[in-house]
Amino acid sequence: MVLWQLGAVFGVLSLLSFGGGNAIVPQMYADTVGAHHWITASMFARDFALGRLAPGPTMNMSALIGYTAGGYAGAAVAVFALFVPAGVIVYVLGRMWRKLHGHAWRDRIAAGFAPVVAGLIWAGIPPVASGAITVPATIAIAVAAAVIMLTTKVNQALVVLGAGVLGIVLFR
Repeated sequence: MVLWQLGAVFGVLSLLSFGGGNAIVPQMYADTVGAHHWITASMFARDFALGRLAPGPTMNMSALIGYTAGGYAGAAVAVFALFVPAGVIVYVLGRMWRKLHGHAWRDRIAAGFAPVVAGLIWAGIPPVASGAITVPATIAIAVAAAVIMLTTKVNQALVVLGAGVLGIVLFR
């Protein structure tokens, strides 16, 4: 039963991920933490951070969530359901998009999606923060990391890694 639920949840998330993986973070949180209780808020924040640090897309965190909910089979189902439907759609639409090169409305559509995608990405901050920012020290680490990422060109993975190391030092 859990494998079917994982497939359904991550399959729908795949279809919603037109703004990139970070655009589905709020819905992923609502489904995996709120609706199905497969993981806790702090586990979601941890999995998100690990997804940012690991090579590849952040949404590799789907494997961690799937594993927690359904073992190795759950990890495989979650990854397949999240990446395959979107991959097929992107391939088909990409071929169509290329054929429409030069049409005036093509650039207007692309420009219209930009603010939507930005809003979806920013909407992902509260779910991740709710599991990670729990005491004043974690608030300070989060604020410092945000300031560094917004004001410098330091690699975001290094900032996340540094914040994680600092958290380990402070809380172990």
